[in-house]
Amino acid sequence: MEKRPIFRYSLHAYENGVFARGNFTCDCCGRQSEYAYNGAMYCIGQPPVVCPECIASGEAARRFDGDFVQSASQAVTDPAKRDELFHRTPGYPSWQGEYYPACCDDFCTFVGDVGTEELEEMGIADELFADYAARGGDPSVRDRLIAVGPTAGYLFRCLHCGAYHLHVDRE
Repeated sequence: MEKRPIFRYSLHAYENGVFARGNFTCDCCGRQSEYAYNGAMYCIGQPPVVCPECIASGEAARRFDGDFVQSASQAVTDPAKRDELFHRTPGYPSWQGEYYPACCDDFCTFVGDVGTEELEEMGIADELFADYAARGGDPSVRDRLIAVGPTAGYLFRCLHCGAYHLHVDRE
């Protein structure tokens, strides 16, 4: 089994289905890889087959002039952090494109897909739905939020203070 790079803003990328497992040839480096990126790449033309190493190094984004993340909080202004997120972090499956929230002057790491049931099991539902409503989100979303459902929740965690953040997306 090959060594896999770790992604700061997507610590669970391999468990979250961001990479397909099999026998692939990377369109960027030409090497065989056990993993191939299984998400969106925002580039001109057909998205290439790329290995985790070419994403982590930024080579895939450079070579194919693309991004792996659609949008993120504007609160993080450090160009190095923005470069790491957009060019060296695999996106996550979502309805309307990836969005990364920020906390403690950094982007949060993507934890995974969640619904109300999962948030209640974790004991963080009340806090996250109150925060979501305070940011202008629909307070009734709690009744419809289903992991990988038509109204889907994406859970993030601050790398510094450990606070959870919720992003909601609709089909």
